[in-house]
Amino acid sequence: MNWVLPYIDQPVEFWDTVRSVLRGEPFKVYFPMPDSPIGTGRPKQPAARMSDFLRETGLQKSVLLNPVVHARPVAEMAKGLIERLRVLHGEFNVGEAVVTDPLLAFRIREALPAMQLAASTLMEIASPRQLAMLGGVFDAITPSGRIMRDIRALQRLRKAFPGRLRLMVNEGCLPGCPFRIQHFYEMNSGASRPGSLCVEALRAAPWLGLTGAWILPQHLHLFEGLFDEIKLAGRVTLQDPVKYRRVLAAYNNRSFLLPRDIGGGPATDFDVAKVTEVFYVRTLRCEGRCTSCAVCAEYYARTKRAPKKDVTNEQGS
Repeated sequence: MNWVLPYIDQPVEFWDTVRSVLRGEPFKVYFPMPDSPIGTGRPKQPAARMSDFLRETGLQKSVLLNPVVHARPVAEMAKGLIERLRVLHGEFNVGEAVVTDPLLAFRIREALPAMQLAASTLMEIASPRQLAMLGGVFDAITPSGRIMRDIRALQRLRKAFPGRLRLMVNEGCLPGCPFRIQHFYEMNSGASRPGSLCVEALRAAPWLGLTGAWILPQHLHLFEGLFDEIKLAGRVTLQDPVKYRRVLAAYNNRSFLLPRDIGGGPATDFDVAKVTEVFYVRTLRCEGRCTSCAVCAEYYARTKRAPKKDVTNEQGS
């Protein structure tokens, strides 16, 4: 198994404990570009130990360049950005850039052909049709959360894409969420902790949480053959190193977790007693016909538990 894990601001020794959790399996760590001239898809994160991480860990590293929109055209800011990438690549063993804008990806490929390129989930790649426009520029793709509960769509993407398919397993966003684009724009706007835009919709229909883009550790086997790498979200929600290791260990061992335990943010902040495999498999082939289907609402009504006290409503990652 190959893992792609979020940077959290911990001492260098923390990454040795991560290596122990994975029992030697390969992993790379993704992180926001320090002092980036463009956004990194999320609010600014703690980075006091970033310099030590870059200089001392020797880990495989992946830098994030994935806002949903740029403040300026790529042609105006690519040169300076690529020079920063050149330094990260040459001096700090940063071997991959995660990109949302294909025009930026083309320029990076031309200037730094040895740099691996990964398409961010924020690029919303969900069908082979989109791949035809990308000219083979990406080495890896993280599929859109919109198809993470559509096994047939993932199978079509797997068949069409010759590179590495990277599944983000603990993303809590709802595949059909109409607030998604605005939410990620606000997350990249400089606000330290922007609010969840779907909270009122989830409060009115909490069963929608069962339709989220997550794959629980105990259900990961259902996706065998559809991924080359497993990615954990969590630059915000897994900043606690104990929780980080606990969630990672659960996915590595395929052990039991509930949605609220995976670090998926507000859309997973609901409490059910269980998510059975029979139920989950059914949702992988339902094609999202929520307006004419009551399966998730009825399942939620049967399995919901009383809310816990003092639950922190973590921001999605």
